[in-house]
Order: sequence, then C-alpha cells, then structure tokens
Amino acid sequence: MNSVIIFTSLLVMLLSVKHGLLISQHPKLLVISYDAFRYDYFDRTPFMNKLKHEGTYADYMMNIFVTKTFPNHHTMATGLYAETHGVVDNEFYDPASGNTTKYSYNLYHYNNRILPIWTVNQKAGAQRRSGTMMWPGGIYEYQGISPTFAQNFNETVPWEERIDTLISWFVHPIHPINFGILYIEEPDYHGHVIGIKGPQFDDILRKLDNITRYLHNKIEYHGLHDLNVVHLSDHGMATVKLDRIIDLTKYINSSDYKFVGTSPGLHIFPNPGKEEIIYQTLKQAALKSKTFRVFKRDEIPKKYHYGNNTRIGPIFVIAEIGYAFQNLLDNIEYYKKKFNITVTSDSEFGLHGYDNEAIEMHPFFFANGPAFMPKCKLEPFNNLDLFPLFCKILDLQCPIGNGTISHLTKCLKKHQQDITVIAYRLIFVATIISMTLVVIIGAIIIFYMRKRRLGAKSYRRILEDLEAQYHWDENHDIENDTCKLNNFPDLFVISCYAKNRLSYAYKGNIKYRKTLFHCR
Repeated sequence: MNSVIIFTSLLVMLLSVKHGLLISQHPKLLVISYDAFRYDYFDRTPFMNKLKHEGTYADYMMNIFVTKTFPNHHTMATGLYAETHGVVDNEFYDPASGNTTKYSYNLYHYNNRILPIWTVNQKAGAQRRSGTMMWPGGIYEYQGISPTFAQNFNETVPWEERIDTLISWFVHPIHPINFGILYIEEPDYHGHVIGIKGPQFDDILRKLDNITRYLHNKIEYHGLHDLNVVHLSDHGMATVKLDRIIDLTKYINSSDYKFVGTSPGLHIFPNPGKEEIIYQTLKQAALKSKTFRVFKRDEIPKKYHYGNNTRIGPIFVIAEIGYAFQNLLDNIEYYKKKFNITVTSDSEFGLHGYDNEAIEMHPFFFANGPAFMPKCKLEPFNNLDLFPLFCKILDLQCPIGNGTISHLTKCLKKHQQDITVIAYRLIFVATIISMTLVVIIGAIIIFYMRKRRLGAKSYRRILEDLEAQYHWDENHDIENDTCKLNNFPDLFVISCYAKNRLSYAYKGNIKYRKTLFHCR
C-alpha cells in the first residue's frame, strides 16, 4: 500500500511539473514602478543599491515632458510622447462640454489605436496573459481587450498583499500570466507632504527597500528563476518652500480664465476675447520675475513633443525648478488636515512636473533576470525606450513608437529567447521520459507486491492444511514424519520456488512455528 501511495504521489507531482512547463513557455517579465523615486536616492536603500549594481542599470533615466505621474506611466506603457498618447496631464479640460476629465477611461483613450504593453501581450494570444496591479490606466479595456487580472488603485491594500497577489498570478494553476506590472505610490505620496530630506522621508525609503527585498524573496520562494524584473520610476522630485509660491492673480484677473492641472504646470483657458491680453500680461511677468515660463499651445518648444494635442490649454505656464503656483496652497491645507502637520516658513514640500531636462526630475532604471547582463551599465536613456525593450524581452511584435532599443542591446543576453525555448523543450522531453520510467517502475513494484501477498497467503493456507491433516506439533518424531512432506509437491514456499506457478518442488527445511521439518 505504501508503495502505491508513493508511486501515485510521484505521478501527480510529475504531471503538475508537466502542466507547469506547458503553460509557462513564454518569456516572463515583471515591471515595478516606484512613484517619484529620484535617481539619487540609492544611498538610502542598501538592498536596492546592491540589486541595481548586480544587474543592468543606468545612472538615471530621462522622462517626457511634463514630468507628472499619469503621462509618464502611459509613455512607459506605450512608447509614445504625451502629445501622441493623449495623457497630457493628470487631468484635462474640454471647453466644448465644460467638463474636466480626471482619472477615467476617457483620459486613457485619446486615440483608440494606441495599445499599452499589457494589451499587446494579451492580444498576441497563445497563452500569453497580463496582470496589472494598480498601474495607472491598467484596469481599462483597450480595443475591447482586458488583462487577465487587474487591480484598481487602492492605497489601503498593503504592499505585501499587492506583491503576493501579483506573484500568485504568475504561478496561477490555470491562467498564469507571463507579464505583470506593479505600481507603488511611494515615495511620491509622502514626499509631497514632508519633503525629501528629513528622517521621515528616509523611513519611507527604508520601507521601499524592505518591500523590494520581500518581492525578490517571493520570486525566489516560488522558483521563478526565469522571471525578468525591471525596477523603475516615473519622475524625480524637487523641493518648494512657501516663499517660492507664485500668485498669478497678481497679474491676471481670476474671473477672466479657468485653469486645470496642478503646479508646477497649469493649462489656462481664457474667456472669449481674453486670450491675447492674458498671454501678453503673463509673458511680461515671466520675463521680469524669471520664476516661470509661458507658452501659447502652438509655441511650446518642439523638443518637448507636447503642444500638438487639443487637450493642451491655449496657454500653458510652467514654473521654474523650486517654484510653484498658488494652487499649491490648497494642497498644503489638505496636507495639514490629512497628515496632521504643522506648517511654518521653513516647511518644505515635494513637487514634480517641471522641465524634463532638470536633473531633479530624472527617474531611475535597473533590471535583473535571464535576459539582462549582470553588472552592465547603460548610458542614460529615455523612458520612451522602455516599450520596445519590454517587447524585445517578451518576444512580441509591437507597434512602432517614439523609442528605440538600439543603445540598450549591449546589456541584453544574446539569443535569450531561443535559449529559453530550447531549454523548455529539453525539460519537457526529460519530464516525459522520467514519467515513463516512473510508470514502468511503479508497475513492477505493484506486480511484485501482489505476487508476494498471494504467496504469503498460499504458504499459510498449505501449512494450515498440513497441520490439520497430520496434527504435527513439537512432540512428534520429526525424522519419521518429515518424509510425508514428499506427498505435497504443490507446497508453495516463496523462498524455494523452483519450477512454475502450477508445480513447485521443495528442497531444504521448513520451519513452522518452533518445529523444523527436514525433507530428504
């Protein structure tokens, strides 16, 4: 019975391995974004710093204009500039309807032909599946296609739970994903409130370091050694103090326009007939103060790839690094209530959204896994290049975007996909052979055990018949009685098997209970 149980368990285990190999044949990639994690924070995150230098990395990454969360996350997902994918800010205003669109399906569907990487992967079929964990725009359908698994943003869900859920998607017994994407809202969330220099902010970075260690421990625990992991951020962060807040109402009447967006970049929609006077007034104020810049939509510098989109306001103002507009004061009032902070003239607040050429806005990048060369340093590159990089790792035919992969290939292992496919095939063949051997060995064991049980039963039965017929016991004369055994040629003694199943010959001794019978 024990042998049967062992054999059955082994068979089930091997069948599970076979099943896992069959459904995990595609390259696997996990992307994790840490909102507003600046490129130079690594001296405060020892585990992440070690992980960075063990893999493929760059000193920093360059992002798109404007350096805000939703535009840059969608650029990383599509490989397109904001003016092309349409997520030009965290919100936009439609003058025709008078509606301001915030985080929603419409924000991410300026052009329905544009697909994010998780949809491209899902659309490729052949058991390719994607999972999006709180990534901006990740819960929506694109061309009617949803990711296999998707979780909307919920700040109350602990980071550990997010990671556990995401990893469970990779090892799902029926619908495992080969691409997962994860968003963590720190250090942005607290950086806005407490600034980026104090011990409280250091604690946030320490927690991020710990959760990164937790992630990699989980990857190791589940044996996901073929999982490529890309760590990155969307933008950096700069510091603003109260004495550097610009009040635009000192220059223009607030009743003459409407604005959308948040500091340091605002979209201004003048009332009919007020556009030119507002523009000229702000232009003069900007030249005089040198604390902000102002552009008409069609005058936004081409290098920003930002002005060619109707979601941009007719006038766009952007503060210089370290400055903000008056709407930041509304945010500060919210911070005071939400986080119970005391604000003084020395208080510092974190802010992003500035010119993407400012070093303070630069995010980070590093990656580990079978597709990446260890200890390989890249020159700083654009986050537009991430989309073709993801496609390369996932072995996908992707739409042409604004990025390129040519300068990243030096840190990619050669023919990684071919090696992976060959390895899977070899493992699969080896598994089939192993299963066949186990089945054969198991059948032999079962046959042997059944024969042994039958032999033992026959042996006991014959001895009982002998005892009943001749009444042998310890008092009989052994020498006179043992010859009678010759009258039982069918005596079945498993250790003395001589001929075949129908005819047995006994030679030697039989010990029954305490009596030894000898047959000449």
